[in-house]
Amino acid sequence: MLIDTHCHLNFKAFDKDLKEIIDAAKKVGVEKIIIPGAKIDSSSKACKIASIFPNCFAAVGIHPHHANSIELSKVETQLSNLIKEKGKVVAIGEIGLDYHQYKGSPPLTDSDKENQKKLFLLQIEIAAKSELPVIIHCRNAFDELFALLDNFASSPNAIKGVFHCFSGNKNHLATALNLGFYIGFDGNITYPENQHLQEVVKSTPMSAMLLETDSPFLSPAPYRGSRNTPANLVITTQSVAQIHHQTAEKIEEITYSNAMKLFHL
Repeated sequence: MLIDTHCHLNFKAFDKDLKEIIDAAKKVGVEKIIIPGAKIDSSSKACKIASIFPNCFAAVGIHPHHANSIELSKVETQLSNLIKEKGKVVAIGEIGLDYHQYKGSPPLTDSDKENQKKLFLLQIEIAAKSELPVIIHCRNAFDELFALLDNFASSPNAIKGVFHCFSGNKNHLATALNLGFYIGFDGNITYPENQHLQEVVKSTPMSAMLLETDSPFLSPAPYRGSRNTPANLVITTQSVAQIHHQTAEKIEEITYSNAMKLFHL
C-alpha cells in the first residue's frame, strides 16, 4: 500500500476526471492521498474533495508565491475556519519560502522576501496552535527557512512536518533531519540529470522518507512532459527501492507507516 502525501487533485487539471484518477490510483495500490492547498480557494477545494472521497485528506495553507497578494490579517481566521469546519484536515501546507528566479518573473525584492517570511511564520504559528504538521515548500532559501524554524525547534510542541519535493543538498538534508522533519521525494528523482537528488535519496534514512507525486506536475521519467497522476507513485517507489537496494514492497511498507505517523491518518 502507498500514500501519495502531496497531490494537487484540487487543481484544474483534474476537474474533468477526478473520480477516475482516484480510482486508477487505488487500483495500483495508492490507498490514501493528501491534497495540499496553495491559496485559500484551493485549500477550501481540497477540503471539499476530502469530504467526498473517503481515502482523500486535505492540507490547508498559502504557498509563498502568493505572499504579496494576500491580506495577512485575514489568514489566521480563514485557515482556522477551514480546519474547524471542513474536517479531514491533516496538515498546514503547502507553506514555505521560494527565492528561485523564475523565467519571465521580476527578481524578488527584499520586501518580497520579508512578505514570504511573515506569511510562513504566521502559518507555522497556526500549525503549532492547531497541533498539525506542516508541508514545507522550500526552493533556494534553505538557510533562511532553517533560521525561522529554529525558533520553534526547542519548544515543548516542536513543529513537525515534511520538506516537500526536497531540492536541497546533503548539508540541508542533515539539518532537516536533525529538526525531526521527514523528506518528500517526487518523480523528478527519476530524471537522468538529477544525480544529485538521487544521492540525497541514498543519504536519507528510510525511516524519514515520504513519497509524493506533486500531481499534476513532475511526472516520472517514462511520462515526463505529460500530466502526472497519483498512480505514478508506483514508479517513484521503484526508483527509491533501486537507490536503496531494497524491494519496492519494503519501501511501500516503511513510507506508508511514516505517513500514517506524521499525519495521524
